[in-house]
Amino acid sequence: MHGIETLKTRIQNGEKIVGASIRMWATKADIEQTMSQRNYDYLAVDAQHSPFSEENLANFCEIANSMGIPVQLRIKHTQFTFTIGNMLDLGPSMIEIPQVENLNTVNDAVANFHYPQKGRRSWGPSRSPQTAEYPQRLDYAKWWNTHGVLWMQLESIAAVVQTKEMSEAGANVLSWGPNDLAFNREANPNHALKTDDDCINHVLNALKGTQTKLCLRTYGDEQLARYEQMGATMFLDETSIASAPD
Repeated sequence: MHGIETLKTRIQNGEKIVGASIRMWATKADIEQTMSQRNYDYLAVDAQHSPFSEENLANFCEIANSMGIPVQLRIKHTQFTFTIGNMLDLGPSMIEIPQVENLNTVNDAVANFHYPQKGRRSWGPSRSPQTAEYPQRLDYAKWWNTHGVLWMQLESIAAVVQTKEMSEAGANVLSWGPNDLAFNREANPNHALKTDDDCINHVLNALKGTQTKLCLRTYGDEQLARYEQMGATMFLDETSIASAPD
């Protein structure tokens, strides 16, 4: 069974979810090597800070989907929410929007991510996961609207303090951008949220009682364990990248 069939429910239920970052041009052998390190729940590829081609994304997703592994894509830019439908047609199960600052971005992303009548995504999911299992248009649209996972990346204090509102607007996952957030905290030294941990705790508290979860990028098991003790349940391992040479 493809992992995306249960992933969203598992996230919402607060199960421990761990994914791994991997290069978009990874081969099947690279994916198998990464998965051998840990039984990851999903794989993440990046267009914001890495070379991007639609062909590489489509090829990567074809391999991962054939193995039943959900794929998350971080798109190039906050203002590129209009590309979400096109990117999803190439095979990801999850989309991450970087540097989200306001609810207008969330609302636009939600609309472009979902099919009618929940959103405005155009029909044409030839490479999307599970299309063979749900070949009828309305059946697939209903399935996608309840199984796709939409992420917003928090990288500023302004974003952090809008956590609850982003959840209510339809974000399924709020992800962490500690480096850009550090720049923003340094620009606002008198704000009450002075440390990265202060911001994490604020988000975790704001999400209590919701189905939205915080995903933290981690760089080792010790850091993952520390975040887990703080109450986080979802993680993206940045240490396990296995790919063809750059």
